[in-house]
Amino acid sequence: MNDQLTPSPAPVIASCPRAAVAIIKCLESPESILLLRRNKSHKDPWSNHYALPGGRKEGQDVSLFDTCVRETFEETGIALKADLLVKELPPTLAGRNVKAPILVQPFLFELAMRPSITIEPAEIKSFLWLDVSLFSDENNHSTVEVYPGRNYPVYHLKDYYVWGFTYGLLIRLFGLDIVPY
Repeated sequence: MNDQLTPSPAPVIASCPRAAVAIIKCLESPESILLLRRNKSHKDPWSNHYALPGGRKEGQDVSLFDTCVRETFEETGIALKADLLVKELPPTLAGRNVKAPILVQPFLFELAMRPSITIEPAEIKSFLWLDVSLFSDENNHSTVEVYPGRNYPVYHLKDYYVWGFTYGLLIRLFGLDIVPY
């Protein structure tokens, strides 16, 4: 893993909403990262995408760590705790492609075994464990025309692909030599 994770340019804008995501790495063989497939929704710019557990900071959240823990529990039933936290990664701007910028604070957690997952069906369609060794092989990446005339690097899954913010965060985390977008 890349210990010197460099975030994409993320100007700190006072009015920009804040969010947090959990990168949940399971150390059980094969090492893997939890991804959630979001439901289709006209209200959600990340509708139907694979993403990390997490969401927007709400009034009851004292910190972005609290946001991360709350959202992860709501979406997956996984109760994250501070002793599972490996590191807090640099805040990164998301939503540029959909003109809905939001500053996202990623937190990296490591779990010895895959936990039981209970997805929130109102928000989440499905989940999968992304094999770190397969994702880390640059030969498994390509580009796709996500928007008309706009190609993006992606990692193909059986039924879709990982791209955009989640993709960029993961390639930087694992030190891959791919320009995310």
